[in-house]
Amino acid sequence: IAKESGVNAGALSAYLNGNYGGDIANLEAKLTAYFNKKEVQAREFVEAPAFIETATAKQIFKTLEFAQIANCMATVYGMSGVGKTKAIQEFKKGRANVWLVTASPSRSSLSEILYEIALELGISDAPRRKGTLSRLIARKISGTEGLLIIDEADHLPYEALEELRIMQEEANIGLVLVGNDKVYTRMKGGISPHHEYARLWSRVAKNTSIQKTKQADTKAVAQAWGLADDNEALKVMQSITETGGGLRILTQTLRLAGMAAKGSNKLITADLIVKARQELLGKGE
Repeated sequence: IAKESGVNAGALSAYLNGNYGGDIANLEAKLTAYFNKKEVQAREFVEAPAFIETATAKQIFKTLEFAQIANCMATVYGMSGVGKTKAIQEFKKGRANVWLVTASPSRSSLSEILYEIALELGISDAPRRKGTLSRLIARKISGTEGLLIIDEADHLPYEALEELRIMQEEANIGLVLVGNDKVYTRMKGGISPHHEYARLWSRVAKNTSIQKTKQADTKAVAQAWGLADDNEALKVMQSITETGGGLRILTQTLRLAGMAAKGSNKLITADLIVKARQELLGKGE
């Protein structure tokens, strides 16, 4: 409660014990705002299903399983919003020796991505020196038959990709690079034996391209939201995903439509989905 309400934990404890000597009015104002927000959330907010096993998710699972079983490199790349990140997060759950790291502009250099991997592996007090980090990580993952997944891998420069490639081979584990089309096209430029990416490209055993949301994905989402038998709602949902919205935008639209339905004590309808989409686009009244 202290963290979510913005109140100092010690101050909250003293307040609850009746011996807080600070600004009580200010503290109570923050707590009141917090509980009001929780009340609105309970009354109106509709949470999306935690994970929906779509056809695309199953396709990604197969690539991840292949990479781990075969101890090889693979890529999963393509359109944003089709569920790549959700799928790899779900794959990691309940599986031994599967490590997931997300690259970003601030965590893309060789030293930074190695440090992120070390943290994911539970290496305490990980050093910041690249050579030491790389050796510690290799020692930790060798013999595990594990799988290292790098999400948003399109942020990684050649130096980081090459280090990961060498580490994967030496430790004999699976390595999957996930991201947009740059993950694939950058390495495909190495099809020439004289290109710097050639060694990387020659070692990628499987490439999985996902360039659009499958109709089966949309139907799976409709099923999860209890809308599988509503043909009009399904048509609207498919139009959202087919016009570049993807599953991410569809889920956000359904959440907003669900809030409107819950507030009116109604079920989600095609009209509510259309209105929610227009509102998200800034075209609502």
